[in-house]
Amino acid sequence: MIRDLNENLRKSPFDTEFENFVSAVGALITPILQSVEKYGSKTRHLRKFRSSVDSFYENFIDNKVYISEVTQTFQKRFLKYRKKLFVFIDMEGIPWNNNAAERALRHLAVQRKISGSFGKESVTDYLRLLGVMQTCRFQNKSLLRFLLSGEKDIDRFKGSKGILGWSMH
Repeated sequence: MIRDLNENLRKSPFDTEFENFVSAVGALITPILQSVEKYGSKTRHLRKFRSSVDSFYENFIDNKVYISEVTQTFQKRFLKYRKKLFVFIDMEGIPWNNNAAERALRHLAVQRKISGSFGKESVTDYLRLLGVMQTCRFQNKSLLRFLLSGEKDIDRFKGSKGILGWSMH
């Protein structure tokens, strides 16, 4: 959402209502991210921002009437995702961003771009292979050695010690 806010701010440089809205979002998020950078995503350091989040919603989201269409759009997004946007403040181990999800989906976007299309016929096989590939990667097992082993269960496949992700020794 931060990326979308910034992109829309560039597209609407004279929309002062939206600019003020984005400034309020920045004033809310900046101290939270500074705390994450300093202490990590430990809830004991982040819980103190719950009142700031509640104040932001009270002052800028709930029952607020905006004129600008782009501001209204983001107001609706903040309302829709209210329970999900700041869950990392209250629950340990939840990342503040969705970088891992975007990295996981990146393979699909690249494959679609390379192939020009991504039909029902090929997507199932591709996703199955991608799942095996990513599981090997996260378990630091060689994909090639797993495939050559004939083993069907990645968890039972021992692999070789010292393999780091994609490396082929």
